[in-house]
Amino acid sequence: MRRLIVTDLDSTIIFNRGVSPADREAMGRWRAAGNLLAVDTGKSIFATRGVLEPAGVRFDYGIVFTGAVLIDGDYQVLAARYLPDGVARAVAEDTADLPGVSTYATTITQDYILSDNNGDVSSILQVFEPMTAAQMGEHRFIGVPLRVTDDFLRERIEIEAAERWGAGIECHRNLEFLDIVPTGSSKGGGLAELLAGPLAALRASEGLEVWTLGDSYNDVSMHALADHPITLPWAPPEVSQACERVVGSMAELIDGLLRQGPQTS
Repeated sequence: MRRLIVTDLDSTIIFNRGVSPADREAMGRWRAAGNLLAVDTGKSIFATRGVLEPAGVRFDYGIVFTGAVLIDGDYQVLAARYLPDGVARAVAEDTADLPGVSTYATTITQDYILSDNNGDVSSILQVFEPMTAAQMGEHRFIGVPLRVTDDFLRERIEIEAAERWGAGIECHRNLEFLDIVPTGSSKGGGLAELLAGPLAALRASEGLEVWTLGDSYNDVSMHALADHPITLPWAPPEVSQACERVVGSMAELIDGLLRQGPQTS
C-alpha cells in the first residue's frame, strides 16, 4: 500500500516564510522512499511556488486556493473553479474602508491587493501587486483573501458575505484571514477531488493510506478524509479534537512513519 502525506503550509511547515532544514530533508526522504506528498493550502499557485521553491521543497500534487485549484508537482493546473463574475469586486468595494481589514484578490497567476487598512505586512501573504477596483473587470478571480485582525468583525463579514453570495461562495477561516472562494471549495473538497481524480487509479491498484497534517480551522475538512489525521501542539481545540494525535513537526511525523516501514495491503 502506498502512503500519502497531505500537509498544510503556514504554521505547519512554513514559519517566518521558510521551511526548516529538518522538515525539508524529511519530506525529501519521504518521497525518495516511494511515498507521495501533497500540499493543501489557502495560498495561490503564485504564493505557494514563491515560498516552496526557494526552500527546495518538492511535492507530487498541490491543492491550492483552499481547494479551488489542483496542480501537479510542476505547478501546472489540473483543475480549477472561479468565483462568480462580480463577486470579487463587490467584496473589495464593501471592505475597502473597513478599519483593520486588508483586501486581496487572487487570479490563477497572481496575487493582488485592493486595500490595506492594517499598515503592516502579513507573514502569510507578503508578495502581491496593487490593483484598483476599476481594473478588476479585466480578470477572473479564484479567491478574495481578507486579513481581518478583529475576531468579531471577521465573523460579521463572513455572515454578511454568506447572506449576499451564499449560492456562489464559501468562506474559510485561517488564522487572521477569511478566504472567500467558489462554492464547493474547501481543503477537504480539494483532497476528495485529488483522490477521486489523479490518484484514483493508484488507489484502486495499490491502495493508498492518507495522512494529513494541519493546525488550523480550515484543515478540519481535510482531516475528516484522512486515515490518520495529525495536528501540532499549537492547534486550537476544535482542530485537535478532529485528529488522532499531535506531533511536534513534519520531521517527527515522517521519521516515525519511515521507522515503522511500508504498510502492506
